[in-house]
Amino acid sequence: MTALSRNESFPHRLKAWRQTRRISQLELSLRCDVSQRHLSFLESGRARPSEGMVINLGEALDIPLRDRNALLLAAGFAPRYRESDLSEPEMLAVSKALDHLLEKHEPYPALVIDHMANLHRANQGAMRLMALLMAEAGADHAAGGRPNLLHALFSPEGLRPYIRDWEKVAHFLLCRLRGESIAVGEPQEMEDLIAALTAYPDVPDDCPLEIPGEWRAPVLTTTFEKDGHCLSFFTTITTLGTPFDVTLQEVRVEQFFPVDAETEAFFRR
Repeated sequence: MTALSRNESFPHRLKAWRQTRRISQLELSLRCDVSQRHLSFLESGRARPSEGMVINLGEALDIPLRDRNALLLAAGFAPRYRESDLSEPEMLAVSKALDHLLEKHEPYPALVIDHMANLHRANQGAMRLMALLMAEAGADHAAGGRPNLLHALFSPEGLRPYIRDWEKVAHFLLCRLRGESIAVGEPQEMEDLIAALTAYPDVPDDCPLEIPGEWRAPVLTTTFEKDGHCLSFFTTITTLGTPFDVTLQEVRVEQFFPVDAETEAFFRR
């Protein structure tokens, strides 16, 4: 599936999403309780959907809310799902929950980011880590006015010089990003991000060979080395359950956990 542009027609978008989810017209018709013939007409443009039909298709195909809005627009309807700012009054309860997760993870780093890895909030542990690593950084790595963590990790002027086995870490981050891009229909903004990251010098473009019998840690560990400190982490990602807002579906909390006693002691001091 190729990345969908903003001016793609409804039939093209519908067929592309069905193929991305790897389900047949028959299966989708059963999920939506319509005939396979009608679904075929929708994909060919011989029939126009109702607003309710577009919403049902979006749910049946598990399309991200941002792209459900695009599907509605392509069918001639207004967007159904809001894209709010976390500072709006309606978001107060969620905003408090995000702050609670950041605070309770102290003294270790925790961040609120979006699906593009743009930074929205950080706790004190994360600020301490960034103060250590980014003191001499020559760029702010901002995207849309917000610092972007992936650019900071891939740029030679950002965190990259302080990451042990950077090529391995970069490879796995790119693999994860490409997988997420495919899962959400390869949106143009995510494809642009991947292109920007791979444009940095010496970014790995192939998978490292697996050695039979080689032991691999159960999770990806990232180790930062600077000024005599060696700090190793694995991370968890928390998302909100059943969001009905574009922003809330895309927001996530990334929490850093120490791998060894040295890292734990650094933050507890």
